[in-house]
Amino acid sequence: MSSPVMNQDMIQEVLSYIPPSKVGKFSYESWFLNLNLRRTNCISGYFLQRYEEGYKTNFFHESSDLQNNGVSIDFLPHGKVKIEACDASHGILLCVDNTGLIPEYIVCKPTTKQYQIIPNTKVGIWDVSFGLAVIGLNPFRYKILRLSQSSRRMCMSRGVYYANHRTFTCEVFDSDSFTWKRLENLRIPRTDGLILSHPVQASGLFLHWRSRNNNVIRFCLKTETWSFFHTPNFGVFSGLVRYEGKLGAICQWTNKDQENVHGLWVLTSSFEKSWEKVKDIKSIGEDFITWTLGNDVVLFCNWDRFCLYNINTEKLKLVHTNKGFASYVCFPFCSDYEKVDRDERRNGPTLLTKRKRNRSTNAN
Repeated sequence: MSSPVMNQDMIQEVLSYIPPSKVGKFSYESWFLNLNLRRTNCISGYFLQRYEEGYKTNFFHESSDLQNNGVSIDFLPHGKVKIEACDASHGILLCVDNTGLIPEYIVCKPTTKQYQIIPNTKVGIWDVSFGLAVIGLNPFRYKILRLSQSSRRMCMSRGVYYANHRTFTCEVFDSDSFTWKRLENLRIPRTDGLILSHPVQASGLFLHWRSRNNNVIRFCLKTETWSFFHTPNFGVFSGLVRYEGKLGAICQWTNKDQENVHGLWVLTSSFEKSWEKVKDIKSIGEDFITWTLGNDVVLFCNWDRFCLYNINTEKLKLVHTNKGFASYVCFPFCSDYEKVDRDERRNGPTLLTKRKRNRSTNAN
């Protein structure tokens, strides 16, 4: 007797109750993800950060018919801080408070208002870029990559000093040991250089940067090793994105109707270096693209505005605008409302709520 066969509707019904961090491997359609978020009590959206005489951060829900539920980073100590990295699938942020002589690093989960201050023993360095990824949930564990340079590390070319974008100090923080570990310096070939930016986390524990010669610079948080490969050789390469959990590349060109087009290419496998063309998006006069959790909605931005664009309906929604230069940065975000619980037998303190930290401070 043959076993019963589940149809597509039954499969989607079962998957709709699986946590978003896992169900994303099966479906990225917005209608299904919205159903899944409701049934698992999770939230999906993006933190939009801009600089206006200090860093200002707002959270926007990906779907306008769902509630924000008060998601923010205002609960963190010392008021306004800067987001430096985000694990988009698990809702964990790395924030930095630069108000003191030594920057303070804070790892937090905004949905539960838990945070943890981690050590920073470096003085007199310039933090260039951070990457963060959760590598375990039971017990909770994460790793942070920090690229930095000495503030004095300058080069001269034709009598002019400029920042060296080819040699970086590389360190990894492991919450399991609660310490930083120094790795070998990242050295980029003399003919190339690193474009300073927030890395794109894709295919699990991989962080990706764009180089000046349109190459991909990749770091694996599991093996703690670097690798390099080329971007698609098509059109004008404009940036890296995360698409359906994989690494994507945006290339621009002009079609036969003289329309500007953004083309999306996706890395076929984290172990391969070949790209596959996925889709085209007509330009709407905006500059930078960030993909949301769903595969049919993108964020467009330029110097003064951020917009949501639905590829299927070709509808555009203005998310935020600013009269001056806003310098927008977007961090895609998906999270549940379960408190993080570390194994107390491991090193380092657990994430604390603000209330618990205040009690500890008052007791002392």
